[in-house]
Amino acid sequence: MSYVVFARKWRPKTLTDVVGQETVTRTLRNALSSGRIGQAFLLTGARGVGKTSTARILAAALNCSSTPGPTPDPCGTCASCTEIAAGTSVDVQEIDGASNNSVEDVRELRESTRFNPARDRYRIWIIDEVHMLSAGAFNALLKTLEEPPPKVKFILATTEMKKLPETILSRCQIHAFRLIPARDLATHLRSIASSENIEISDSALLRIARAAEGSVRDALSLFDQVYAFTGARIQDEDVAKLLGLIDRELLREATRAVFENDSAGVLRVIETLASYGADYEVFSHELLLYWRDLLVLKISPDSDGVDLLPEDRAAAAQFVTSIPEEDLLRLVDSLSRSELDFRKAIDPDPRLSLEMALLKAAQLRRLVSFADLVSRVEQFLGESPRAIQAAPPERPRALPPVSTPAHSTSRLTPPPEVAAPPTPPPVIKAEPPAPAEKPNDSRSAIDRLREAITSRMLQAALSSASATVEDDAIHLSVAETQLAFLESERDTLAGTTQKAFGRKLRVVLKAGQPDEVDDSAAVRSRPARPALEAAPAPAKTPPAAPPASGKAAPNKAALKARAAADPVVERTLDLFGGILLDVKPLDTPAEAADDGAGEEG
Repeated sequence: MSYVVFARKWRPKTLTDVVGQETVTRTLRNALSSGRIGQAFLLTGARGVGKTSTARILAAALNCSSTPGPTPDPCGTCASCTEIAAGTSVDVQEIDGASNNSVEDVRELRESTRFNPARDRYRIWIIDEVHMLSAGAFNALLKTLEEPPPKVKFILATTEMKKLPETILSRCQIHAFRLIPARDLATHLRSIASSENIEISDSALLRIARAAEGSVRDALSLFDQVYAFTGARIQDEDVAKLLGLIDRELLREATRAVFENDSAGVLRVIETLASYGADYEVFSHELLLYWRDLLVLKISPDSDGVDLLPEDRAAAAQFVTSIPEEDLLRLVDSLSRSELDFRKAIDPDPRLSLEMALLKAAQLRRLVSFADLVSRVEQFLGESPRAIQAAPPERPRALPPVSTPAHSTSRLTPPPEVAAPPTPPPVIKAEPPAPAEKPNDSRSAIDRLREAITSRMLQAALSSASATVEDDAIHLSVAETQLAFLESERDTLAGTTQKAFGRKLRVVLKAGQPDEVDDSAAVRSRPARPALEAAPAPAKTPPAAPPASGKAAPNKAALKARAAADPVVERTLDLFGGILLDVKPLDTPAEAADDGAGEEG
């Protein structure tokens, strides 16, 4: 008897023998058992996953003569079953769509459907690679496919279902075959090796299964080839040498070099590949699959979605414990893009392309997680950023703000005749209630207002402001750039005056600078000088003469206050713990116009 290759010798004989297609086989078995059998079946999937074998098993199940009707378990020994398996049955015709793709071929098929089966229950047509039929042939087949004679069944098989017209798809029961996982293929090969008395390791079987890329026929063909090369005792080195597979240790060495930013190590790995005569594109693809397995293990250490042997898992565990998930994802993406560039290159140099891809991956800067950044900032500042935002640093009460002139403090003292709050606290003595604003309080009105404000934005906006309290109103002289913002916060400012002055005051805003406060209003609201302020106020320094060019000298205090009130500057200073040392004006006419009189912008 002539030699029969493994792919034919171990072809499945029943639906339960089909590897890795439990969904399809269960559906067909239930349909055969219940008698709910359609007139046309479409089997679709990748190459070598069992479509044609399933079509023959289905035909035998429909025509098996050992049972009174269709059965999910054909005997395989009756005349009908043996003839169908050998391809000699008169009532089961197996044709390919590539060589029978014309309208005339389909017309001949339609004529044949008029005749009853010669011996079996059904006349069955198995059309392999049906997507190769022409458009006219598909149209000629539509009517017969939808309403065939009672004794006629069609079984179509294709690897490219997307090429079939929708009119054909709607007339068939579609059964999609999937690629077989490498673990299932290795298990199937182990059973064949035991039956054939072949000695081979699990790692070698897994390598063959992975090289088959989900195809049972390819796996059996590769296994047959290795068996012919080595005999009944197969070594791992023989499998790697014959199939051109990459040594797993070389993959681990390349991974170590890339993750440790070792460019010299990357070049040594590629030089080793050159000495082996290995295929650079195959190595790139194997390395990409290995990195993908590392990423899966990093995300889910107990995942079954990786096909790694125990020794590979141990080495992979060492990598994933020290590499962040973000870096693994970037490396997989970088190598996958480089592999795509290999294929698109007009005149590719595989070695150069692989060298550049791995060197680029080795030089990628490692990402720092957001949590690490926050931790570094906390260590730098000595406290949490949340604490900084929730509890802004309190201004020293003994000193006025930097931007407020020293001579304005005594002018802005609240008047002594302000009435006390209407309901005094219950612990007050039986004396007349004390006024809300004590004459000996040396803080200026603007300082008291700022201390009562909790919003950092408002505090910054009032950093260069001055204030006077007159009757039931507080007059604020603010920078022109902050006027619109403070107008929108007028109600908030009015509510804050209750806490600052013991009564709610009406807020009056005007554009100006601290030294532009209305002297007459300050005089009207100024109380008698307390004892602590008996010394005369320092004389006001006359303003410097303008420069010879005729332009006013820039007001550095106002510019610094504007910069400090900017939200971006404020957040930057808070985040890094900085201080504003100096401000330089811009020599542009637009800025000069915005700064107002006495400033250069």
